Amino acid sequence: MNKNKFLLLFVLCCALPLVLAKLVLEFGWFNAGSSSRGAWLTEEVYLLPDASKVPKHWRIVVVAEDCSQPCQQALHTVKQLYVGLGRKQTQVQPVYLGATSLADYPMFTQPKPLTSLTTLQQKIVLVDQRGLALLTYPLPEQAAQMADTAKAIRADLMKLMNYDRTSV
Repeated sequence: MNKNKFLLLFVLCCALPLVLAKLVLEFGWFNAGSSSRGAWLTEEVYLLPDASKVPKHWRIVVVAEDCSQPCQQALHTVKQLYVGLGRKQTQVQPVYLGATSLADYPMFTQPKPLTSLTTLQQKIVLVDQRGLALLTYPLPEQAAQMADTAKAIRADLMKLMNYDRTSV
């Protein structure tokens, strides 16, 4: 193989992937979906006080003014999710934001929210240690849909905990 042929093949092997990537981006031939299952908030909402000094890095917040049937299902599901975390429970704190007092769920804390809860009513929210609300999940009406919501919350929470580098 002569020198010019080798140089041409080398440049072609280096340039071809870049040209193909540019074409894929230009023509939109890929699915630009996200891997999260919850809905990301579009604006910054600091829902809870900063907890940087506490080892609980993530908070699962149930937001419901009156705790009717969907709220009770959500509280039970979050309790089950919290228990199912096992040794990773030390990184998560279940929280309830609402007017109802919770005697049946002692692991839930009920802090005072920093902002108005009108946009987050009837939702489950994942909040980081600084109090920033990240992902929201609607409270389903049927109990059968709650299992899918719990799977989605667990998947997103595990990703967030695995990629969390705040303690490093």
